[in-house]
Amino acid sequence: MTTTAPARELEVWGQARRLRVALIAPPGAAVPPSGLGGLDQVRWLAEGLVDRGHQVTLIGADLGLLAGGGYQVVDTDPAGGHRASPQAAERWHAEQAGKVLEYLAGMDVEVVSDHTRSGWLPAGGASVDLPTVQTRYQPLEDEQALTHRAGHLGLVAVSVYQRHHWTSGGPGWVGVIHPGIPVGEHLLSFGHTGPCLYLGPLLEEHGAGVALEAAQGAGWPIVLAGTHPSQQASAYTELALRSRLGSEDGLLEAVSVLERWELLAGASCLVAPLSAEVPYSLEVVEAMAYGTPVVTTAGTVGTELVAHGLSGLVVEDQAALPEAILRSVRLSPRRTRDWAASRYDLRGMVSAYEWLLTKLVATGPDGEATGPASRTGGSVPQGMPGRTEPTGG
Repeated sequence: MTTTAPARELEVWGQARRLRVALIAPPGAAVPPSGLGGLDQVRWLAEGLVDRGHQVTLIGADLGLLAGGGYQVVDTDPAGGHRASPQAAERWHAEQAGKVLEYLAGMDVEVVSDHTRSGWLPAGGASVDLPTVQTRYQPLEDEQALTHRAGHLGLVAVSVYQRHHWTSGGPGWVGVIHPGIPVGEHLLSFGHTGPCLYLGPLLEEHGAGVALEAAQGAGWPIVLAGTHPSQQASAYTELALRSRLGSEDGLLEAVSVLERWELLAGASCLVAPLSAEVPYSLEVVEAMAYGTPVVTTAGTVGTELVAHGLSGLVVEDQAALPEAILRSVRLSPRRTRDWAASRYDLRGMVSAYEWLLTKLVATGPDGEATGPASRTGGSVPQGMPGRTEPTGG
């Protein structure tokens, strides 16, 4: 289920209102730019909204040479001085973003789409009443604190699975929007003749050992590629993985973005026994963009992301993973990619945020008319109902 609108309704609303929106990206010290909810996805959203005629301000930290393509960029940590820890970087960024929004409120910004973990903080404890929705990629440290921030309307889930299985705390959910990727930048590959691939944290709870056992049960080599290096991952790798590797298996404790894409493009399948705590998987979506089938387990977000028998296979029991690996090689790479393009391309993500933000500015989170939200005047159709559609996951 993603937040969408009928095309004609969105066109009418788009003619009536051009949004003035601030997008807050997390600091790179807390979330890698290419990670789920990182700068890349927020930047793509900014570009998409600008292409549709909206005025966008992107607030980030330690942005380097990033220059906005038609949108304003505000760097809260241009010198990159707040990298001591992810927590320190997040706190500094939240406070500085609050100061920026206090300055921009009523002039350049009327609604905020916050993609940080903690949410922006009002400057000096003051209340800046800007309608804000926060996309939740990770558990919140203090869910109740959000209810006391002026203008906070609620949370955006990144999957229906997340909305059903995670508590929203006080704010409540206002929509479900799948994070998108530029599917067209991932070239369709028909040469999926390489080993199986596990791509994720090299940790027991994320299924690295399960993937290794499944591939060996299928008699198929596998590459275990780590995406979140840590002391815990290194310890698990040495204690539980390395000694079990076969002669044709591979292990990479950390891979770059380009290495990740190269592995996905050539893999025979992605083995993704996802943790029940994972709300969304960019690795699964990117694999399907390359035409690589995904083998995953029921009871996880994989059931929502993968079309069973079309873009991969979903098994009820981990014991069935070896057979699924062998069956997955018969799936069509083109149909796998078509599924990804129809569900997870950037255009769908941008449309969903455009619809949600427009609706919230005009009516508030419950669909109650709030009057024209812009201080510059101009009426907006009030009370237009939201609409949700199944993703087919």
